[in-house]
Amino acid sequence: MQSALFSPLRLPFALRRAAMEPSAAPPQCAAMAGFVRQLERRRGPALRLEQRAAGGVGCVVWDAALVLAKFLEGGAAPRLARRAVLELGAGTGAVGIMAATLGANVTVTDLEELQELLEVNIENNKHLVTGSVRAKVLKWGEDVTEFQPPPDYILMADCIYYEESLEPLLKTLKDLTGPDTCVLCCYEQRTMGKNPEIERKYFELLQRDFELEKIPLDKHDEEYRSEDIHIMNIHRKQTVGCFSWCKSTARNSELLLIWLKL
Repeated sequence: MQSALFSPLRLPFALRRAAMEPSAAPPQCAAMAGFVRQLERRRGPALRLEQRAAGGVGCVVWDAALVLAKFLEGGAAPRLARRAVLELGAGTGAVGIMAATLGANVTVTDLEELQELLEVNIENNKHLVTGSVRAKVLKWGEDVTEFQPPPDYILMADCIYYEESLEPLLKTLKDLTGPDTCVLCCYEQRTMGKNPEIERKYFELLQRDFELEKIPLDKHDEEYRSEDIHIMNIHRKQTVGCFSWCKSTARNSELLLIWLKL
């Protein structure tokens, strides 16, 4: 989540549903030490996710991140082994690191100030990774050349939050996605303040260029699910007009070649 403010509308799972243990951060991180969230996996040891007691909203594991991370383990999720995956607004890296334990080659991205936390969590869980994972700076709305070609999957958890970030986020999505890229967007539907209007505006703008499909609640993990947390399957719209024009152009070229041979 790209923001420097910490004003949660609802406590994260890390604070509501799980016991917390003191951080074992290395000396250089001691000044920012917080607490560790263990995220259980279906097979093998749990992920250990360092969080921060103070800082931006990206410093803790939020509900939507847990829901999406656990969804990736389930039978309804796509197979990620050997797939190129990019996480936007990764925060602690929970979703992207889970994908890497499932064999994906993952790039977790967020602002510069979140890179240290991402690197700590990658290091803490590297023994569980069966694909690969790296952290990179990506500010929404800016150049994405270094992240090309388009990934197979883009993961997003609770990125729909601040109105001023909507257009930069949408630009980044358009710049990153190819015709075969699948975007999995998980978000908590909030009812306070301007949040309903922000969500409405986001999906209204998103549907100009993307097709959206809601993944049914019964496809989510049996434990990590909630009526107000949704997962959307998003793809670029196919430009039918352009496709027809290309077919027509190709056919005309074939006719021209035949005519030239006569």
